[in-house]
Amino acid sequence: MIKFFRKIRQKMLNENKFSKYLLYAIGEIVLVVIGILIALGINNWNEQQKIAKEETSMLKELKNSISQDIQQLNSLNMQGEEDIVSADILINWLDNKVIYNDTLANHFPIITRTGQSKIFRPQNSTFRVLESKGIDLITNDGLKNQILNLYNIEYSHLNFVYDNYRQNILDYGRPIARTKFKVKGELGNMEPNDNEELKTNSELYNVLKILKLSNNSINSIIKEVLESCKKIQISIDNEIEK
Repeated sequence: MIKFFRKIRQKMLNENKFSKYLLYAIGEIVLVVIGILIALGINNWNEQQKIAKEETSMLKELKNSISQDIQQLNSLNMQGEEDIVSADILINWLDNKVIYNDTLANHFPIITRTGQSKIFRPQNSTFRVLESKGIDLITNDGLKNQILNLYNIEYSHLNFVYDNYRQNILDYGRPIARTKFKVKGELGNMEPNDNEELKTNSELYNVLKILKLSNNSINSIIKEVLESCKKIQISIDNEIEK
């Protein structure tokens, strides 16, 4: 093709048709520019398609991570409900000064529990990868803000209140457990050293009240976080289906 155009130019020059040659040369330049623009457009389109695929892949991975977080949050909420029941049973025993029974030993561990049931570990590796690539990979600003709020604010706030909860256990619950109880059996049930003395122990009563209020507060936060997680999953589905 280039050789063909070259022959035409040469013929025009030989025939002294300079004006026609000039118009032809301009036209040829225009065609070259149009070709370059088309090539750039195709290249940009390919790049945009590549970015779009990467965004879709990232969103799918985020949805999967959030699904795992939802399972963990539901488990934490269930444990919180069980701890509230235990606190109520023990507070009722102290309030009503009823006779001690062995089933209470199943509920006293609430004042020492700081393990897996009181720690939230979100699956945030995908979010960290997204941060490293640039959060603007997510083109939907509304969805992007939802994701940032979930990981940077809501998850952080939940971990903050869990930190406070565990600190209360360490500062107030466990000292009582060490001096007023003995551990029984493989399940770690706790039996009072002196039932009658324990009924008048204001520190135990206050700790149980605090733990009940804390569990209620944490479960309210968990429900809000769960709602945010589910909304993000819906938003991700809507974005992928576009």
